[in-house]
Amino acid sequence: YKRQIMNDKKIRKLVLAALLAALVCVATMVVQIPSPMQGYVNLGDCFVLLSGWLLGPWYGAAAAGIGSMLVDLLSGYGHYVPGTLIIKGLDALVAALIFRALGRGKTAMLVSGIVGETIMVLGYFAYASMILGKGLAAAASIPGNIVQGIAGIAIGLALAVLLQKAKAPALSGLEL
Repeated sequence: YKRQIMNDKKIRKLVLAALLAALVCVATMVVQIPSPMQGYVNLGDCFVLLSGWLLGPWYGAAAAGIGSMLVDLLSGYGHYVPGTLIIKGLDALVAALIFRALGRGKTAMLVSGIVGETIMVLGYFAYASMILGKGLAAAASIPGNIVQGIAGIAIGLALAVLLQKAKAPALSGLEL
């Protein structure tokens, strides 16, 4: 009986990881809010953070990295696929570890979100400047990525608080 409960929990976590990967992808591709920083803000980063907070470091990193990578693959930005997989995966992984270490409260979400999104901003700068060969010209993307990160933290925090209040049965036993 105990073994069955463990298997059910693992299956539930795997299904939620797949759902969050899909949400990361769809929220990034479909929901685009015009930004004053020459582009748009999407909701992908809030689901990247939620993936880490809800699923923990490993499943959260997989959901965030795979969901974000799929956006680049499906949108014709194949040259960003490996970078996005690693950067967004690390974003969720580190956010989840900090979230756990700080006690899983709202302050833990805020601090872990800031660190996670800082990884995203610096990660894309490093990837574009060194791997894609853009050099210092890659710094032009930093302001837009900062706006993206701030939006991801704010919306992710709001959604996490709503999920905590809802106490959804599907989320029982997970990180929040």
